[in-house]
Amino acid sequence: MPSARRAPGAMGEPRYLQAECAFRPGAHTVRVTLSRSTLRVEVEAHGTSDLWRGEFDAAFIEDLTRKTGNFKQFGIFCSMLESALTQSSDSVSLELLTFTDLETLHSRKVGAITRPPPSTSSPLNTKRYLILVYSVEFDRIHYPLPLPYVGRPDLVALVRELQEQLGQLRARRLEETQHLRDALWKALEEKRAAEHRHQREYRQLAAELAQAKASEQKLQLRVKNLTAELASCRRGRQKSASPAPHARERRSASLESHKSSRGHPSPKSLSPAASRPPRFDPTAFVRARQHRQKEAQLRNQRRGVASGSSSPARSHRRSSSADSSQSWHLGGSPGSKAHERPEPVPCR
Repeated sequence: MPSARRAPGAMGEPRYLQAECAFRPGAHTVRVTLSRSTLRVEVEAHGTSDLWRGEFDAAFIEDLTRKTGNFKQFGIFCSMLESALTQSSDSVSLELLTFTDLETLHSRKVGAITRPPPSTSSPLNTKRYLILVYSVEFDRIHYPLPLPYVGRPDLVALVRELQEQLGQLRARRLEETQHLRDALWKALEEKRAAEHRHQREYRQLAAELAQAKASEQKLQLRVKNLTAELASCRRGRQKSASPAPHARERRSASLESHKSSRGHPSPKSLSPAASRPPRFDPTAFVRARQHRQKEAQLRNQRRGVASGSSSPARSHRRSSSADSSQSWHLGGSPGSKAHERPEPVPCR
């Protein structure tokens, strides 16, 4: 049962595959190198260290598959060979045959007579054939790859080849390491730039926050001052609505001194009922008015008799005018002094 080991290459570079296979008459190592247009196969016997190697191009492989009656493109054939080495598919497998074994297999397939084997010194007897077996429903297709015998491996050449392969692997690893270092350095630079940017944004936001706090404190102080001014204005308005006790006392003292100078008694000596103004009495007002009108008519009549006037209309107008004028001079309120002291009516 083969156990494969794969060494993947970069894009466009060859791929190396190696598998341990149990062929007749013993274990063998199969090494395959795959490229875009070339296939290289190498088989080494474990017991004798005999080595068989063959290199095939795309045209040879496609012509070989065409002769078998089941054509495969070069890329598909390489994929089938890789699947057989890695045992990733049950429809493909590998066999290692000699020229005699291949002739026997061909004779059985076509029903021909088996030809005698070639001589020991013939190159055909030393050649090996790596058979890629493709199993489909009711049929098995064999794709033989001829591998000439190259003898036992030269240790010097083998070491040189291994050193070349190791150098290629080291160069590839160094290149990959350099790519990783470049990517890491780029990531670190981006991280530093992001940190600087974040620090700058943080400082800017901190400054904006401090400015906002200072503005808030100023606004709070302004609100406090405005509240104090509003309270002061309200207290001043209340004081202006109700006069101060001292102003009222000064006004009362001035009024008392003025009345005293005119001969009126001071309100302090009067009772609270006497200090109040009398209520308006409509009946008394009408009666007083009628009384004044009668007195005016009597005066007008006396004046008319004295002057020799005989016109009652004129006398009436004069009396009305005099009455109106007297009412304006004397005042119409029952609490006025004219009402308290009516003019004396002369006797006839």
